Amino acid sequence: MINDLKSIFKEEIFLHLTLRQEELSLEAFRHYKRTVHLFDDYLYRINLSEKYIDESVVENWIKEISTDISINTIGGHIHYVRQLLLFLRNQGIYSFIPSTIASRETYVPYLYTDQDIEAIFREADSFSAPHAIKNKYIAYEMPLLLRLLLCCGLRVGETLNIKVGDIDFDRRLFILRVTKKYKQRLVPFGDELSDMLFRYCTAMGVLNDLEAYLFPEDNKYTPLKTNSVGNYYRIIRKRAGINNKQMKRNGRGACLHCFRHTFAVRSFDKNERNGIRAKDSVPFLSTYLGHDSLYETEKYLKYSGDCFDDTLAKFDDFAGDLFPEVDMDE
Repeated sequence: MINDLKSIFKEEIFLHLTLRQEELSLEAFRHYKRTVHLFDDYLYRINLSEKYIDESVVENWIKEISTDISINTIGGHIHYVRQLLLFLRNQGIYSFIPSTIASRETYVPYLYTDQDIEAIFREADSFSAPHAIKNKYIAYEMPLLLRLLLCCGLRVGETLNIKVGDIDFDRRLFILRVTKKYKQRLVPFGDELSDMLFRYCTAMGVLNDLEAYLFPEDNKYTPLKTNSVGNYYRIIRKRAGINNKQMKRNGRGACLHCFRHTFAVRSFDKNERNGIRAKDSVPFLSTYLGHDSLYETEKYLKYSGDCFDDTLAKFDDFAGDLFPEVDMDE
């Protein structure tokens, strides 16, 4: 690992990473190591020749890595580098310690209850849209699509881009090729969902057409549009008796993306009940969801809800040391 380091601090950084590797799970350490290597590479590129890190060095690095990434991801990088800089300071090397950044949450998800899900699927399974001329298959598509969002934690856009050739029935896997930030990933599914997928593809006449979209619009080579799915879901949600009249501050209400949040919280809850510690489950959940860092996953597990108060309290206990503090308006 030391051979991958280039800066004047490579020996100190190697020691620091060796210690952190013993403290963190495999996935958490992978995220941590990536940030530290970015900082080491930066120190090498600016030809830092003295073992002294002043404010300008740190601030310029933060500016460099802050392009086209979210404020939470920036906060994650800063938090990790703070740990390295504190370590260097303890080694007698002057190091400027940046402040954690204050961010403002702009989205509070709705966590679906068991009763919500039962009502939604009941309405979806009997859904019809006789005036949907372009979406002639929509009554067949919505029941399966909603189950994929809830059971696999998929994003809406990447679900609509699944082709039949992206389904590996033998290994029970989706091969997601069109995802956020263009990162391909594998998503497993269970036997019950596999049987449902097989019967659906057979009924749609696309089982052996690898280029056909799983959720087509007017023909099998044109995918459904996200806006169309959102419009149909609003009809289903209202028929299920779920409204958005009493939304929390910054809340978007019960939307399609909230299925992904519900999947994340339920997965964490299931792991907790099965005795899997947060330090082990959260990094793998982060990778499963296709996140760049644990900080992206944090917002999926940071909100309170009547059904998950105990579970989310456990996550808060785990996250206390790991994540930077976020200032919220009163």
